[in-house]
Amino acid sequence: MTSTAPAPSAARTVGTRDRALTAARTSILEIGATRTTMVAVARRSGVGRTTLYRHWPDATALFADLLTRELTEVMEGMEGMEGMAVTEFTARVDPALPGSAPRDADDLVRLLCTFADEVRTNPLLDAFRRHESAMLSEYVFHRLGTSQRHLIEVLRALLSQVITSDPRLAGRDADRTAAMLFLAVQGLVLSAPLADPPLDPDGWRTELHLLIRGYLGL
Repeated sequence: MTSTAPAPSAARTVGTRDRALTAARTSILEIGATRTTMVAVARRSGVGRTTLYRHWPDATALFADLLTRELTEVMEGMEGMEGMAVTEFTARVDPALPGSAPRDADDLVRLLCTFADEVRTNPLLDAFRRHESAMLSEYVFHRLGTSQRHLIEVLRALLSQVITSDPRLAGRDADRTAAMLFLAVQGLVLSAPLADPPLDPDGWRTELHLLIRGYLGL
């Protein structure tokens, strides 16, 4: 039988990167992103500085990978069944949702709002939003990162299924709708603190729900 376990060197590499990213996350939450230097990450993780620099040229590159890992961990809760199910995610954050992919547009809207709210309240994203806005702007104005492309693809897959089952979305293009929803929700998540007040967390969730329903014509 062929082994599927990673080669020892590959496993060590993954372990090293994971230790460094976890240490960086802890440091950012404790002392802030500005004070989380490569030296601080090396000291906290036990990974040598030379090894650390082999993986990332600087702290900004490390932070980018950390943000990707953080968002991917949130997104992975939406996957599982044929690469796009939402069973674990919905059970964890919204028990009222069905334990499967959304059945109709209403389920999809609720799922998107719940997911957006979880990202909005993520402590690491909040730290980056406050102290690393320049890094975040790279992924808002200049290019899409790995986790962003992944999320758009998850949305596209979910929309493709819902479009075929809910006549209210008949004629919708899944690719374009997924991209537009992503861009809208990303902007609303990143800028949420700017509008509080008048948009406190409950108000933000309510208005987001109305906005997505309006865009989908529900």
